[in-house]
Amino acid sequence: MGRGAEDGGWPTDCAQCFGLCCVALAHQPAAGFPAVKASDTVCCHLNDDFRCSVFERLEAEGFPICRAYDCYGAGPVVSDRMRAEWGPWTPPMVAGAAGHLLGFRELARLRMLIVALRREGSPEAVELAARLDPVADAFRRTGRVEIDAETAQFMRWHEPLISAILAPLKEQTKPREGP
Repeated sequence: MGRGAEDGGWPTDCAQCFGLCCVALAHQPAAGFPAVKASDTVCCHLNDDFRCSVFERLEAEGFPICRAYDCYGAGPVVSDRMRAEWGPWTPPMVAGAAGHLLGFRELARLRMLIVALRREGSPEAVELAARLDPVADAFRRTGRVEIDAETAQFMRWHEPLISAILAPLKEQTKPREGP
């Protein structure tokens, strides 16, 4: 199932991305990759047009994890910002900026949690969403997650609620179009 604004995430559209997940993520055999690749290096299968040359046969090539990865729409958001700020890109340039993908992915997850908390509707969930809104806003401005001690304590107290709300989000799967 795809994600979008209704659940707090951004729409995932690999065709609008520079293949940031193919750059930002490290490859380790223990994580489902057939070979080792350092993070922030371009995957050998990423073409100059930012498309995966083996996407149609990822599983046969030993890359099932690639199809399963979900950036929660962060890839297209970061790519749009890169296009707007710097124009045309090459794979080596993407390698230098791919780290932004992971931060924006966490922001998307935080946004999804806030929306899910509001939907849950209990007083604790609504209060937690209200406490997390400024965290998400600050992240959008600064690129850093800063949670004050009081909010962090509140989150610890309500960890069972947070876990229960996040569990269905973790279980969601979606068909994925090839990059």
